[in-house]
Amino acid sequence: MEKFRGIIPPVVTPFDEDGNVDYDLFREEVKRIIDVGVNGIAIGGSTGEGYTLSDGEFMRLIELAIEVRGRRNFLVIAGIITNSVHQVVERALGIKNLNVDALMITPPHYLFNAGDEGNYVFYKEIYERTKLPIIIYNVVPWNVVSVNVIEKLAKEGVIVGIKQSGGNIHVLADLLVKVRNVPILTALDDMLFPSFIMGSSGSIAAINTLLPRTSIRLFNAVANADYETARSIHEELLPIARFVIMQPDMPTRLKSVMNNAGWRVGYPRKPLLPKPPQDIVGKLQEISRQVQVLERE
Repeated sequence: MEKFRGIIPPVVTPFDEDGNVDYDLFREEVKRIIDVGVNGIAIGGSTGEGYTLSDGEFMRLIELAIEVRGRRNFLVIAGIITNSVHQVVERALGIKNLNVDALMITPPHYLFNAGDEGNYVFYKEIYERTKLPIIIYNVVPWNVVSVNVIEKLAKEGVIVGIKQSGGNIHVLADLLVKVRNVPILTALDDMLFPSFIMGSSGSIAAINTLLPRTSIRLFNAVANADYETARSIHEELLPIARFVIMQPDMPTRLKSVMNNAGWRVGYPRKPLLPKPPQDIVGKLQEISRQVQVLERE
């Protein structure tokens, strides 16, 4: 389980203007992110607009990532965002022979709250039916997987990690105290610095996708107790995370900045708009220039 640590960007899924997956751009993106030196990637999460992908598209993206990875020591994590055990199992079994390192699974998110017992059964049954490593993607604000449920699943060996999102650093703090036998990865884009100081094993967050080298520098600075450097990086990341990542139209803003900063990542999938509102274009272009400078350091 020690392999699930460090910086693991949740890569974007490139779409063309008609909403089709651009697999050539995706292959290019994976090659480039591998060269940066991160520990792996997550595919099909929120940043990757995984909630919009068909089973076939999802499988092809995983196949391409595994193909590009080759024999490198590089994690490929498959994100699954659905609403039932049946859907998760069906999608997971479709990629079981592709040798992904883990599934990153959200709890059910449409309208209803499964409750503690329902969430426990959800992850337990998925594991029993797939026998694949599971990372809980704890992101749904109206169906939070509680610390007690996570603690129980970790003790029973059902999960190999947690991606703690939801914008609540207090829950992250509780997890880091109570759940010590599996890695806890932060997805608090503007709070990576305190997350790492508190003991997070690493990060799977959209800010890692936009600024992978900078995220590595921050993680390493904290690991080496160079808190002056870490704080400086944190202060540079903070406004970028809040203006680009922590917004309702995040994929639109993120892809706009990445494209302007030199990545080729296409467009978001509708109903998200292909381009950001005109009144924020100038600010996003300024951030793109900041990203280029930070990633060169």
